[in-house]
Amino acid sequence: MAAPELSDKMERLRIPPVTVLESDPPVFFASRLALREGNSKKPIYQIHKWWARRLGSVFRSILLSAVTPDHKSSLLANGFFYKKQNLEGLVLLDPFVGGGTSVVEGAKCNANVIGVDIDPVACFVTSGELESTNDKALRSAFQGVENAVKEKLLRWYRTELDDGRKGTIIYTFWVDQLKCPNCRKVSAGHPHYQLSRDQRMKRQTVFCSSCNEITELSLSRTQFTCETCNKHTRIKAGPISRGAFTCPCCRETTPIRSLVNRRRPIPQLPFALEVMVETTKERVYKKVSQSDLALYNKAKSAWAQRKKTERFVPRELIPKKDRTDPRPISYGYKQYRDLFNARQLLCLSILAESISNVKHQKSKELLALAFSDCLAANNMFCFYAFDYHKLTPLFGLHAYTKVSRPVENNVWGTALGRGSFEKCFQKLLRGKEYAKKPYEYRYSEGSRHPERVFTGDVINSVVHSSHGNQTNGRPYAVVLNQSSERLTGIMDQSVDLVLTDPPYYDNLAYAELSDFYHVWLKRLKLKKYAGNRHLRTSLSKSLFVNNILSTRATEHDGFVDGLSKVFSECKRVLKDTGLCVFTFHHNSPEAWSGLAASILRSGFKVTNVFPVRSEGQSQFHSAERNLKWDVVFCCRKPTMLDSVKSAKKKTHGGSEEFVRSWVKKLKKEGLKLGAADAVSLRRGYLVMLLSQATTGSTNQLIGFFS
Repeated sequence: MAAPELSDKMERLRIPPVTVLESDPPVFFASRLALREGNSKKPIYQIHKWWARRLGSVFRSILLSAVTPDHKSSLLANGFFYKKQNLEGLVLLDPFVGGGTSVVEGAKCNANVIGVDIDPVACFVTSGELESTNDKALRSAFQGVENAVKEKLLRWYRTELDDGRKGTIIYTFWVDQLKCPNCRKVSAGHPHYQLSRDQRMKRQTVFCSSCNEITELSLSRTQFTCETCNKHTRIKAGPISRGAFTCPCCRETTPIRSLVNRRRPIPQLPFALEVMVETTKERVYKKVSQSDLALYNKAKSAWAQRKKTERFVPRELIPKKDRTDPRPISYGYKQYRDLFNARQLLCLSILAESISNVKHQKSKELLALAFSDCLAANNMFCFYAFDYHKLTPLFGLHAYTKVSRPVENNVWGTALGRGSFEKCFQKLLRGKEYAKKPYEYRYSEGSRHPERVFTGDVINSVVHSSHGNQTNGRPYAVVLNQSSERLTGIMDQSVDLVLTDPPYYDNLAYAELSDFYHVWLKRLKLKKYAGNRHLRTSLSKSLFVNNILSTRATEHDGFVDGLSKVFSECKRVLKDTGLCVFTFHHNSPEAWSGLAASILRSGFKVTNVFPVRSEGQSQFHSAERNLKWDVVFCCRKPTMLDSVKSAKKKTHGGSEEFVRSWVKKLKKEGLKLGAADAVSLRRGYLVMLLSQATTGSTNQLIGFFS
């Protein structure tokens, strides 16, 4: 690789012949941290949404264990994890960089890092995490945008309470308007008549099913009579339940999907507001008034005029070809702009234009990153977490999940609420402050709050999107928007460590989700956004198996072929003494057979596998049947395999014994490996055995993992 020349001292740096990862991996230490950090990620990883992002504490544990010889396995638990690290000269590669965890953790330790991803949004997010900042210039740029647009945006979110007090809208509650196919009457599609709950105070905010008048009641109440219209409401008895609509007029029950007009989305109307009172800064709920409706309609008219000439709101169709999830197209949404209402489009357009006018390029890129992040909380696929009194952004469930009662955010934002542009900029600042002064969490027994341990590390990389740039002695970071099936420009045997999280077969179609951001970002014409010329991020070029297509066998073969090429390229650029480490989990034998075939074709030999917790304790996707642990694979070139085997001086029994051993050890440490995770670990162990024993055909592997 045409990177800065390394000194003799740097050239002598090698991965140990046998690492802690291959002898006594830090499973308990890393998993305990993961259980806590999974619910409170470090600020740098909150700068922008990415899906299934691996945890920083886990990858730091893996990285430090990968550079530590096996006889020093106690170092991490004895405080080494919390000390300043200097991996000067170490070259770390992630061929599937995604949200950037591996390269950020490497950069914190003063390593040189290379991140590669076919998705331009992933590259933009990762570059933003690594990029050094000029605080003064960034704050000045934000101030310029604020001066230019804040009042222009907030004017569309003013309201007045019944008692005459002025307020600013935090959230606007909308609801689907559903037409009964039997009686042809239109009704509001509420799942219930509750706006919020306060479990501590045992109170709930509810609204009348007839006139929408809002009142506060004891949490134990299940029904009430409206003091305004005298109509009766059963709080939990909304017309929407389990995907069906029961007409309040004729009681006819109809599947909601059959009510969808594929030509356009279901119409929606606002019915309630959450407001910040200007004088007291308290939050209150109010029914939507005629003046509130008039203000929205005025914004709608302003957008109708502006959209004739504006150039920042996407016009792209949501692609149908190769799509894995029919949503949101199946709900009548044709263009990405259809996911937003008129007021959102007006405000986002004004904001994007102002950001595009920022002169300082690096600040402009970072403001664009905050703008992109705020998009997920400023569309009509957001819903209200009524136990927590806050909006839940799109992609909380890794999909375009349609909700019957969406919540519209205030695009600029108030002191309250979440996901506004101002709040996303504040998240960006916290992330960049973390980069200058990173810390790790340390948890004491019995303590509710973790201790921040400042390690003395710093992210001080010079970020480039091409090779051969000099960095004047500072560690470099290269982020490449390309396929890793050909690691063009990276020289043979130039990488010490590959640390990655490859695509999980058919688990997540990243391109379908990141397109949501891409169609906005490319319109800002950012110099460092690699996707400016792409119509959309390419699902067809991604390593993903589409479950919907009838050509699943062909998709499987394509996954194996692509992943084999990536592993082969990693093997080519890895030094003979280097180590390749990756995480994987899946429920299906097909996925495991695909992974095994890819490893066998590449020629890598797996030297160890072990479990590590991949999520916290309260994730959306952590149902009992779902996987909560990753299987970590350590791989070597065959030239190193014999010395590793000899030095380890340990043997594993059969796969069942291997899993039972881990279940027992984890239980002793207060950690639970569920049944699905046990199966996943067993399959990982079988992959290791295959890699060490097989050099022939990779056909008929699926049955091996059943």
